[in-house]
Amino acid sequence: MSRYSTKVSVLVLTFLLLFSTLALAAEESPDYFTVVDQKGNTVFKTEMKVHKGDWYIGPDNKKYTVVEVKEDKAVAEYDREVDLISEDSKLPSALSELSTSEAPLAKGKDKKTVALYHTHSSESFVPTSGTHSEKGLGDIHNVVNKLATELEQKGVKVINAGESNGPHDGGAYARSRRTAKKLAQKSPDAIFDVHRDGVPDKSQYLTKVNGKQVAKVRLVVGRQNPGMKANDKFAKQLKYVTDKKYPGLVKGIYYAKGSYNQDLSPRATLLEFGTHTITEDDAKESTVFFSNAVTSLISAQAQGAENVTNEQNSGAFRSLLIILGVVIIGMLGYLFANEGSLNGVINRIKEFFGREFAGISDGNDEE
Repeated sequence: MSRYSTKVSVLVLTFLLLFSTLALAAEESPDYFTVVDQKGNTVFKTEMKVHKGDWYIGPDNKKYTVVEVKEDKAVAEYDREVDLISEDSKLPSALSELSTSEAPLAKGKDKKTVALYHTHSSESFVPTSGTHSEKGLGDIHNVVNKLATELEQKGVKVINAGESNGPHDGGAYARSRRTAKKLAQKSPDAIFDVHRDGVPDKSQYLTKVNGKQVAKVRLVVGRQNPGMKANDKFAKQLKYVTDKKYPGLVKGIYYAKGSYNQDLSPRATLLEFGTHTITEDDAKESTVFFSNAVTSLISAQAQGAENVTNEQNSGAFRSLLIILGVVIIGMLGYLFANEGSLNGVINRIKEFFGREFAGISDGNDEE
């Protein structure tokens, strides 16, 4: 067998082993995770797969970092209480002076745009439809439509993708990325991927706002997004505004492993409206109030938005450096595999640049 054939065989075997491991992990993943602090007190529960290194900002703004995961249980260490806008020195002062009144309508040239879609478009609510998931579009589609209506009534322009990205499997985010990319190209002021959680205990996901029973909303930020700092800031701002207007409506912010297509926009956030054991109406009622907070935030002065954009650009630059680093390491590895020694690699690089610079010199002589 040639050396080339051996390399190909090793790569194929490595891929198959990796694929098998991922498939096995998916099969053995529990229905939901319970995260507790080091005293055994429940911090939060989630259907999303919890990984060591994830962190969570609770409704009281206390931050916990996951330090251990074993089967369906995880332990999180208390870090500190987070000031949601402590670093936002340029955030409009109006943001900190919001009252509990309804958000003003955005009009004319100040009209803002929000884009909506649902990666897990089959998600449903058992009390409403008798199932947690349906073929095609589930109850979550109706929640997205309700959120769109509420935003439009407040003067916000809404781009509602409304298309199915089913089935609910490991490829859902790859499929919905096409949708998210199209939405991001329209440069909206916010992009929301709307979901519901899958934890049985509905009591953790219900609250009352102005005397009405509504679903709590959890924000999810992907911590593997190179531009995550901008998305983090936006999520914190959104929680801050919502807390001021409707305390307890936002359940918390979960920083999960993955990117959730949030690398496409500095103002992209995943929203979870309740869980599968509440009713569709509970989730819809929540959009009435949550839309007010969204409108207040995105109607703020442009100064705050510039900060987010700059951070996203710096994140993109870091991402480019990472890609270049991977390419360089890959090239060096390839050269080492073919040359068999470090000296051979150095000589090959010298030979390459010697030819290239010689060509440039020849071209200059012709001119």
